[in-house]
Amino acid sequence: MFGQLIAGRAYGTLTAMQTLTRLRRCEDGNILIMFALLLPVIFGIGGAVVDYGNAIRIRSVEATVADATALLVANADTTAAAAEAFNLANAQLTSTLGTQSETGGFKITGNWLDGSNYRVTVSMIMKTAFIHILPGMPNQIEISTAATVNRVAPVYETSAPSLAQLSPEAADYNRVYMYCYSSDPKRQKDADAGRRGLTPIADNASPPSSYDTSKMPVCGQNEAVSYMLRNVRDARTTPSRWNEIGSNAYNYYTDLVIDTGTRVQTMNMKGNNVGTNATIDVVKYPMLETIICDSLKDCSPKSSGGIIPDRKTGRSPNVAKASCEEGKYMYYGWEDRPGGDQDYDDIRLIVSCPKQVKVVDKKIRIVE
Repeated sequence: MFGQLIAGRAYGTLTAMQTLTRLRRCEDGNILIMFALLLPVIFGIGGAVVDYGNAIRIRSVEATVADATALLVANADTTAAAAEAFNLANAQLTSTLGTQSETGGFKITGNWLDGSNYRVTVSMIMKTAFIHILPGMPNQIEISTAATVNRVAPVYETSAPSLAQLSPEAADYNRVYMYCYSSDPKRQKDADAGRRGLTPIADNASPPSSYDTSKMPVCGQNEAVSYMLRNVRDARTTPSRWNEIGSNAYNYYTDLVIDTGTRVQTMNMKGNNVGTNATIDVVKYPMLETIICDSLKDCSPKSSGGIIPDRKTGRSPNVAKASCEEGKYMYYGWEDRPGGDQDYDDIRLIVSCPKQVKVVDKKIRIVE
C-alpha cells in the first residue's frame, strides 16, 4: 500500500514536470513568433532614429545656407550680385551634402515679399534608410527650411523723361503726369490710392505747353515713379476744356511696382472716367506698350536703326518683362483711347531705368 502511494506520488510529480516542460516549449515557440513579427518594427524604430538624425543634419545645413543667401541678396546693389548669391548657395549645399542628383537635387527659391522683406526657401528630397520598413511610412521625405530678412526699403532717384512726344494731330487733348506710386497695400487703401506728387510734364497742345521739369516728385521707400495720362475727348484745340472734370475726361494710371531684386517693372494699368468714375477696361483694350532699350539710340524706330516697331495699326503691344537695370531705358508707347487704332505711338516717352539711391547702412536683419 505504502509502495503504491509512493509510486502514485512519483507518477504525479512526473506528470507535473512533463506539463511544465511542454508549457516552456510552447512559450519558446510563441517568443520566436513574436520576435519575428516585431523584428521589422524594432528595425524601423531604430532606423527612425538614424533617419531623424540625418534629417536634422540636412535641415541645419539648409538653414545656414538660407540665412546666408537671404542676407547676401538683401545687401546686393545689382541683379548680378543677387544672382551670384544663389550660385554660392548651390556650391555650399553640394560641397556639404553632395549633389543629391538621385532625388532631383536642391531647390532654392527667393522672392521679395515687399520692398523691405526678402524670403529664401531651401529644400531637397531625402531617401529614408530604415523608417520605410514600418507600414505606411514613406521611402523619401522632403526636408525644407526658409529664412526671411528685413532691410531698409530702397529709394529710387527721380528724373525727367529723356523724350516726351505727344501727337499734335490727335483730336483729343492729352497731358502726361509723373507721380510716385506706393507698393504698400496699406497706402493703396488711402484716399489717393497710393499715388502722390502728381506733376504735369508734357501735353499735345500747339505749341506744347511749358512745364518745369526741375520740380519732379521725389519718391520715397516702397515707391516708384509712375505716369498718368489725362485724356479729354475732342478738346485739343479748345484750351478751356483741358481741365474739365466731366464725362469726356479720362485718367489712366501705370501704377508701377519695381521688384527690389530683379528690377523688373510691373505695370498695373488702371483707368476711369473722371465724370462718372466708371472703370475703364484697359486689360481687354490695352493702351500701353513698354520696351527696354540698352541705349537711347535703341529707343528709336527700327527704320532708323532702333528696336521700336515702325508705325503699324492693328498690332499687339510689346510688354517689357526683363530687368530695367541702371544705364538702360524704358520706352512707353501709348494709345490715347482704349481700342484705338492700336499703333501705340500717340504718346511716346523714353525714361531712364530707375537708379537706386545708395544706402550705407541697410539695417539688414534676419526676422525668421
